[in-house]
Amino acid sequence: MFITRATRHDKEDVQKLLESYGWSEVDLNRGVAFIARDGEVIGCVRLIEVAPQQLVVDDVLVADGRRGQGIGADLMRAAMNSRGGTLYLCCHPERVAFYERLGFADISIDEVPREVVEYWREVDDYPTPPDHVHRFLKAR
Repeated sequence: MFITRATRHDKEDVQKLLESYGWSEVDLNRGVAFIARDGEVIGCVRLIEVAPQQLVVDDVLVADGRRGQGIGADLMRAAMNSRGGTLYLCCHPERVAFYERLGFADISIDEVPREVVEYWREVDDYPTPPDHVHRFLKAR
């Protein structure tokens, strides 16, 4: 297994992984993706620069059979080490501890820059529907 920045040649395999989990509306032409590959793509994370030095962490996914092996943390570290700036993400409460181990901390939506909120609106992460809970986090 290896982790690398995705190229245009990886796009179809990344799309296949995302679609297998019902993530069919991801625009892979936007941002920079990092992948974990073991023959096929088994994990990915994307960074979307929404303003200078403001990056959104999006589409963090590791295949079910490969979770718990440190692949997600390795992917996140590769992505985080690739770029400077402040990183923002929106996640479910059960994922917060994972991101905290990587240096993320809870913030309120009022602390999130306008450009980040606009991106989350565009991808339907914000506002959060009443029956759904999202937490907002920041690193660096």
